[in-house]
Amino acid sequence: MVDKDEMKEKMGDIKSSVSDKKDDVNDSINEMKENAQDKSDEMKEKMGDIKSSVSDKKDDVADSVNEMKENAQDKSDEMQEEVGKKRTQAEKLLNDIMNAIKVKQVEVGKTLSDYTTALQKPPADIMETNDSIILKIDLPAVKKENIEIGIAGESIDIMAKFEEESEDEDIDYIQKERSYGETKRTIKLPSEIKVKEASAKFQDSVLTIKLPKIEKEIHKIDIN
Repeated sequence: MVDKDEMKEKMGDIKSSVSDKKDDVNDSINEMKENAQDKSDEMKEKMGDIKSSVSDKKDDVADSVNEMKENAQDKSDEMQEEVGKKRTQAEKLLNDIMNAIKVKQVEVGKTLSDYTTALQKPPADIMETNDSIILKIDLPAVKKENIEIGIAGESIDIMAKFEEESEDEDIDYIQKERSYGETKRTIKLPSEIKVKEASAKFQDSVLTIKLPKIEKEIHKIDIN
């Protein structure tokens, strides 16, 4: 027959063993929970680090983009400034050229005016009678062989060559108005002339040209 006390002792041992096992299981479960919590916290920390890194990268990219925009704007401003300088320089150069051209035009105009005035010399008198036109032109210091006369239509050309005197090397002109070289003057005639009957003489430095006029025919009309 089984001893009751022995049975109680065995039952006590079994309960104690079960309790120990239960505690071990609970400890294991608690340890697993703690490990799981640690893993979760570690994962959260890693996710936080990743988010922070991503955010930093995003900020870096944004900073790079802004820097590129600023650089591009600076380059654009520099290019606009350079273009403005080039345009200003070009406008200044163009203005200088235009001013130089205007000065030259004035000088050329004055030269042409002086040349035209020179060509109007020597002075001439133009007279008209009933049957002819008479011209008297002063040609001092001109030889007869250096004078040419040409008649064309209703105008006459007088060309003369003034021989320049030999100059002394020790002489400096203060003013020089006498004509030298070739000169030509065209004079419009007030009426038609008989070209073949024109005559000229040169005496005492005065050229006299006589131009007979063409007589205009007068047609009489009978009155009925």
